[in-house]
Amino acid sequence: MRRALLVLLLAVVSVAIPPSNTLAQAGTEFPGTVLMVDPATGRFAVKKDSGGTRFTFVANDKTQFEGSLKSIKDLKNGDKVIVLYQVTGPQYIALKVSLKK
Repeated sequence: MRRALLVLLLAVVSVAIPPSNTLAQAGTEFPGTVLMVDPATGRFAVKKDSGGTRFTFVANDKTQFEGSLKSIKDLKNGDKVIVLYQVTGPQYIALKVSLKK
């Protein structure tokens, strides 16, 4: 009886908790102000609104730009943005970039 309950509990827990890479695929949001844009390299820097943190992101062919932003070429210094990103090795890969409303 105890063994059956243990097996049932483990089955429920394994379904209820997603694998860690599933959580990582969702990305992390970084709201801030664009400081620098380099379309030639696909890089842009954003300073976080709530502090001095500054990240340089890499936009690639999978990066989604929303609203009036169609590509990295549409980003301008001073734009207020929200970047959804993932860390891949030493790079912060931009998954989605949208203007703050």
